[in-house]
Amino acid sequence: MRRILPGSILSYSQYGHMKIPKEVKCKCPECSKTARFSLKADYQANRTGLFSKGSCPECKSSSSFVIMISDYLDKSNAEVEVYIYDSRTTFAEVENHSDLPEDLIRAYRSALNVHQSKDPSATAVLSKRVLESVVKSFIGEKAKGQTLSEQLEHLPKHVDLNKPITSLTTLVHPESQFHQILELERDLDDDMARLLIELLEGLIEYLYILPLKIETTHNRIHQQLH
Repeated sequence: MRRILPGSILSYSQYGHMKIPKEVKCKCPECSKTARFSLKADYQANRTGLFSKGSCPECKSSSSFVIMISDYLDKSNAEVEVYIYDSRTTFAEVENHSDLPEDLIRAYRSALNVHQSKDPSATAVLSKRVLESVVKSFIGEKAKGQTLSEQLEHLPKHVDLNKPITSLTTLVHPESQFHQILELERDLDDDMARLLIELLEGLIEYLYILPLKIETTHNRIHQQLH
C-alpha cells in the first residue's frame, strides 16, 4: 500500500457530513506515470473505510484504493486517508525479505507475471501455489495430506499474530528511550523521524488497511461467484 498525500487529493464528493475523495493525482502502479484517477467507491466494507477503483488515463489499467474513514467519523477535524495498492512495491518488499522461502518468492513472481500477461487460468493455478507455499512455510510437513482449507484452518496455531503489538508495547515502555522521544524528552533527528512515520504507516496498515483489504476482496469474490 502507498499513501496518497492530502495535497494530491484534487476533489471530493459530499456524502452527508462526510467528504470522500473523488479525484487524486498519483503515480500509476502499472505504467509508473503520474496521472489523475477518478475514484468510485463501489463497496462499503465497514465503518473503517471504503474500497474503491480508479482507472489510469494513460495506460487504462485499473488500480485499487482504500479510503480510511474511521478517524473522520470520530473526529470532526480529521482528514480521510487514501491508499493505493501497488503490487510492484509489495513485490519489492517480498523479494527483499530474507526470511521468505525461495519457493514462495518464485511462486508469487510467477503469479504476478501471468496476471499481467492476462492469463486467468495460469493466475488461478499459481495463486493456489502461493497459498500453499505460505501455509507450508509456517506449518511445514503437517501440511502434507491436508486440503488447502484444512491447512489454512490450522495456520493461526502456528502464527503469532499478536507479536507486532507486543513488540510495540515494549518499544513504548515508560522507561524506554523511544518513550522519551514521544514525550519530547529526547531529541529527534531526521532519520528517527522517518522511522517513526514508517512505524505509524506499518501499524495502520496492519490493524486497518490489510484486514479491510482482505475482507473487501473476500466479499467481492463472493459477489462474483453469486
